[in-house]
Amino acid sequence: MKSATRVLALFELFDRLERPASVTEIAREMGIPQSSTSMLVNGLIDLGYLTALPDRRVQPTPRVSMLGRWIDGRVTDGRVTRLMRELGEETGETILLGIASDIHVVYIAVIPATRAMRLHIPAGTRRPIAGSGMGLMLLAAMDDAEIGRRIARVNLAREPEAPAVDLAAVIAEVGAIRAEGHAVSASRIVPGAGIVCTLLPTADQSQPMAVGIGGQAFEVVEKEAAFAALLRGKIARHFGAAD
Repeated sequence: MKSATRVLALFELFDRLERPASVTEIAREMGIPQSSTSMLVNGLIDLGYLTALPDRRVQPTPRVSMLGRWIDGRVTDGRVTRLMRELGEETGETILLGIASDIHVVYIAVIPATRAMRLHIPAGTRRPIAGSGMGLMLLAAMDDAEIGRRIARVNLAREPEAPAVDLAAVIAEVGAIRAEGHAVSASRIVPGAGIVCTLLPTADQSQPMAVGIGGQAFEVVEKEAAFAALLRGKIARHFGAAD
């Protein structure tokens, strides 16, 4: 399991860096011994997932980009990346792409903010699906029966001293989000941080995906309408009608 985790973390590191890296830099960024990093890198070179450059740095090969091309055309054709970058350029805020993973939201891609006061949220960060703005947005893409199943698993996994999540309250909040077409959250998980988010179009309701603009809570609240309109406009531009 450790080896698999390290492989995934390595590819996420390259996704964040968007450039080649040396073994020394990889070891430092991942916090693992250089000897272990060398073994990991050499093994992936042998398998064709990494290539060594003349300056002794390494980078992923096209084999990596080919792995998930069949899963979701929204991501692999570049539309999501272009949308996120445009949102980041126009707002200066952190742009987040999230998916539902059982009882959590996982941010699978992040465009860092360019502003001095900004959120620091790395790709791979998890949030509770029933307790976060993006989590509730993703629940809004599901029918009430599926929401009930997820909340039941949330309550089953909670610590004994933690209060149970009220399904009726979640259903009511999800209903309001469906009516608005977007979700807003301020200081719900991280004090002082907030997000405005909405769903990306999809033909497969079992795999909802949401994109959000994250920033300081007070600014997110003040700019909720503007951010929501910007999200809708960019999605219409890049996706048109739902796939």
